[in-house]
Amino acid sequence: MERRSLGRTLWNLVLALLNATLILLALCLWLGWSALSKVEHITDDLAGITETILPVRSEIRALTGQIAETRANIAELREGGGPDLHICTALEAQVARAEQRIGELNETLKRIEADLYPAISDGVEAAFGNLGRSVAVALTGLLGLEPPAPQ
Repeated sequence: MERRSLGRTLWNLVLALLNATLILLALCLWLGWSALSKVEHITDDLAGITETILPVRSEIRALTGQIAETRANIAELREGGGPDLHICTALEAQVARAEQRIGELNETLKRIEADLYPAISDGVEAAFGNLGRSVAVALTGLLGLEPPAPQ
């Protein structure tokens, strides 16, 4: 019967620990790569959404400013009196319809932004687990959105 030495047993133990460590390291690297791949897909989707939302928001602000200017011009025409008062009334009706439409667009934009946070949160939590909520809050902060209150 072959006799084992203490040195050989310790060497086998060190090799086993090294092997287990390398396997765990490979598993962690694979899980990290998978999570980062998911995050990359999420950020690509978010970039597309924000590229759509941000110009719409700025366009709404510009239109609101133009409507205020138009209202001021209509008020000047009314003060001047003259034969064009029926035109002023028609212009005011058009401006009121435009304001109503802008109000609807603002509400739609708010609903989209409200739906965007849960999508960010769910996607990041799926990728990162418990760490996901803090990453989602950080992402929404970068996008300039307000996260809803925790439920």
